[in-house]
Amino acid sequence: MGTRNLTMVIDQEGTKKVAQYGQWDGYPSGVGADVLKFLKDKQSFDKFKANLKKVRFLEQEGRDKEFVERYDANAPSWTSQPDSRTDEQKRWFDTYCTRDLSAKVLTNIADSEDSEILLLDREETGKNNSSVEYCYLIDLNKNTFEVYNHIDEDVLKVYSLDSLPDEDVFVADISKAEGAEDDE
Repeated sequence: MGTRNLTMVIDQEGTKKVAQYGQWDGYPSGVGADVLKFLKDKQSFDKFKANLKKVRFLEQEGRDKEFVERYDANAPSWTSQPDSRTDEQKRWFDTYCTRDLSAKVLTNIADSEDSEILLLDREETGKNNSSVEYCYLIDLNKNTFEVYNHIDEDVLKVYSLDSLPDEDVFVADISKAEGAEDDE
């Protein structure tokens, strides 16, 4: 289902490292549960934290300008145009950029063997798209997992990364928080 969402990560120094827009299944029982499962998988989460130092946002007008120009020259503007991207360009887009990723970007970062991981900063996409219904924020600086209803609204729920709930409790917590929000 087309429930738009944003998966974000703040590193231990307080720097935004991930802002992945997702087009599909953004409900707490979908992408929210996927993020929760990822956080509870200690081995994957530890690999993710180790690889986070290799992550940076693509600088479209800066040092990555040539990379962006080559990609744009090969990528079709419309689905009816030919796709001339190289296998490496397709792999990069499918692994780190497509709107179909949502929380899967976390696993892709954890499993990455790339020496540098270039991501698109999709936070502005979320802010400019009023239909983004949920934002899932992993804040390593505060050691929290936060869930927002829409990107600029108040937090629905904050969990310590050291005491995450089971999925059914998580989904019920968010539902209850949304109900309380509707009562106001």
